[in-house]
Amino acid sequence: MAMRNVVRMLGLISIAAVFAGSCAPQTEIVKLYDDPARAAKTYKRLLVVAISSDYRHQRQFESEIVQRLRQVQVDAIPSYPDLDASSGLLQNDIDRAGQAAGADGILVTHVASVDTSVSMLEGRADIESTCRGGDPLDYFLYDHKIVREPDSVKVAHTVVVITNMYDAGSRNRVWTIQSTCFEKTNMSDVLVEEANAIVRQLRIDQLI
Repeated sequence: MAMRNVVRMLGLISIAAVFAGSCAPQTEIVKLYDDPARAAKTYKRLLVVAISSDYRHQRQFESEIVQRLRQVQVDAIPSYPDLDASSGLLQNDIDRAGQAAGADGILVTHVASVDTSVSMLEGRADIESTCRGGDPLDYFLYDHKIVREPDSVKVAHTVVVITNMYDAGSRNRVWTIQSTCFEKTNMSDVLVEEANAIVRQLRIDQLI
C-alpha cells in the first residue's frame, strides 16, 4: 500500500497577502478653547455626559471616561443612570444633574463625525501537495492543488470627538478640545482610545 504524504509547499507561487505592520497614528488633539480668564483650578468631582442618539453608546463612552478619571483619583460620575441623551438634552437638564451629583465640573462630549473606509484583503494562496509514492524529494511525484484562504474585509474608522468642560458653579465653558482617533477596526476601540486621549489632555492642561 503506497504511503501518502501531504506537505505544504510555500513560496512556489507568487500570490501573497501584505499586512501593514505599523501602528495607526496616535489620537490627535486640537485645543479649540481655553478660557484665558479662568482661575487656576483642578476639578475633583466631574459629571460626565456623552451626548448620543444611541443610549448604549452614551453608556459605554461615559463608562470608559469615568473609569479612566477614577484611575487618576478624580471622583467621576456618569450621567446615564439619570439622563438619556438619545431623547434629547437641554442645558438645564445637565445643570440639574450636576447639582444633584455635587459636581464641581461637567464634562460634555459627543462624536462629531465618523469616516469609515472598507477595503478587501485577498486571501493567501498556498499549494497543497500530495505525494504519490517514491522519493518524497522528487517534486514531480506530487499531485499539487492550490488552497486559497477566504478573502477578508478590513474596516477602519476615523472618528472626531468634541469635548467641553464647564464649571458647575459659574456654568461657564472653560475648555474645549477636538480629538481625532485614526483607523480603528471597531467603535469600541474608538471609545477606549478617545477616553484615554480626553483624560490625558485634562491632566496635561491641569484641569484635574
